Amino acid sequence: MLQWAGVDLMYKLAAAASVLLLCATGFVAALVSTSIGKAIVDRYGAEAALFTDSFVAPRIQELAERSTLLENKKVELDGLFTPTVVGRPILAFRIWKDDQVIYSNNREMIGRRFPMSPARARAWEGGVSTELNQLDGDDEIQIRALGVHILEVYAPLRQAGTGRIIALAETYEIGTDLYYEVRAAQALVWLVFFGSAAGLISLLFILAGRGASEVWRVNQEKNAFRLRMGSANRRISEMDELHMRRVGTELFSGPVQLVGVALLKLDSLRTLLSKVAPTQTQNDDVEAIRSALNEALAEIRNLSESLVPSKLYELSLADTITTAVRRHERQTGASVTREMTPLPSHVPFSLKASLYRFVREALDKGTGPHCVRAGCADGLLFVEVRHTGDTPLPRPCDDRQWVRTFQDRVESIGGELLIEARSNAVSYRAQFKIEELEVRLG
Repeated sequence: MLQWAGVDLMYKLAAAASVLLLCATGFVAALVSTSIGKAIVDRYGAEAALFTDSFVAPRIQELAERSTLLENKKVELDGLFTPTVVGRPILAFRIWKDDQVIYSNNREMIGRRFPMSPARARAWEGGVSTELNQLDGDDEIQIRALGVHILEVYAPLRQAGTGRIIALAETYEIGTDLYYEVRAAQALVWLVFFGSAAGLISLLFILAGRGASEVWRVNQEKNAFRLRMGSANRRISEMDELHMRRVGTELFSGPVQLVGVALLKLDSLRTLLSKVAPTQTQNDDVEAIRSALNEALAEIRNLSESLVPSKLYELSLADTITTAVRRHERQTGASVTREMTPLPSHVPFSLKASLYRFVREALDKGTGPHCVRAGCADGLLFVEVRHTGDTPLPRPCDDRQWVRTFQDRVESIGGELLIEARSNAVSYRAQFKIEELEVRLG
């Protein structure tokens, strides 16, 4: 079963089509061989019927008026059906009137009556009934005992001038040659059909092999293209993250320092004002300016930290996740549980920046106890943020925009975002195939 599961789809389709083709071939071959065998037997029966119609019918015309034959007619018939005259291996010959044998080359059968058989019934209807090796009547016991192939023919005998059936002629002859001719023709039919089927199946598997090779080639090209696209997306994402890092650094080194200088100068300004014309209004204005500058400084620092930290480029993936967790703890005062197994030592900067932002934003999405898990398993690198609580938690569908945005962000660098939501637990899991990340383990 496992071996079948590993077979290429094209070969599975070829195998299924082959089974259907073999079944259809067997069914058609059986029909055709049966029809051909019947046609050969009927041809022999037609020859026998032609003989009886030509030579027997003229000698039994008296049966149109009576139910028995005169003795002189019986003698003529005895001489007519000797093998040397007929030229065929005749075993027995009978003439039937209704269900009674009125003539037979075996005198013991004359006068006996037998139930109507289907073959005789067809002959009484005007057709020639031919059967090979189908002796099953009570009147055929002695012939069956010979143990040879027997051809049985029932032919109607008609009244001259009217065409009315007045009797039936029954002929038994040795059909060994006929039997082997039929078998040879049927064997040829089976050979032709299954030879053709074998050729078609071989062609089918050849095409399946070529198709499988083509599908494999296309899949390889698709995978290579996907890897190139993933690599290109990671490089673009890395450029964006580096730009964000630079913006954060410039915010910290530019506006922050300028605001700090303004705060220092404000102290000098307040001292100068107190010497020139000190008033309570002036002191209140200076304090308002100081408060606004401190608030602006705090917001700039928060904005800088919300971007990619400047030192993230030098951190490992484990330290990156730890940094995101600690900053969340410092800002919210909440405690976050960490469960981390060994992670790759070197990963693309775009991946670190994406996971840093993922951990920060996913931690902000929940309330209650938090847990961050990270590790490698089954060829996947994963980072999971899980929220639990005694009360129902906000569901991911409440913030579809964030889910779609982060899903696009994770998938753009070759990952997958999985979300599991229950009444008292919500987990966000970002996972990546290690083999596609161009990382080094250990």
